[in-house]
Amino acid sequence: MAKWNPLALKLLMWVMGVLLVVSSASTFVAASIFPTNTGIAGAVTGPVAGIAFGAGVMIAGFDPIANISWVRAVVLYAILEVVYQIFTQITIGTFDIVAFIIGILVAVLILVLYPNKPALWMQGGMSSGARA
Repeated sequence: MAKWNPLALKLLMWVMGVLLVVSSASTFVAASIFPTNTGIAGAVTGPVAGIAFGAGVMIAGFDPIANISWVRAVVLYAILEVVYQIFTQITIGTFDIVAFIIGILVAVLILVLYPNKPALWMQGGMSSGARA
């Protein structure tokens, strides 16, 4: 089983990158019809940021060990997605079960599949791969 972990980690990163790109691209229409990027927030467009992040995750998926910062970013994104879904359920009563489950699965799978777990937690003295 452990011999498949590197391939599974790469596939997980690629799939997550594709999901980010596709979901961000699908919001272009809504963002153009209902522009919410006004004022200082208008300097960054959410769909463009999501596509860039997803593309970065896909590229990092070719060698997740050397791109540990991107792996950490995906774990952070997954945790924030879970927290966001819980927050929106409590505050406004909306909940996306698919995003919630994907967030949990992605975070858990990365933590299980990543071979150098101490490096994920940025523990001093251990250097693995490139730093970003």
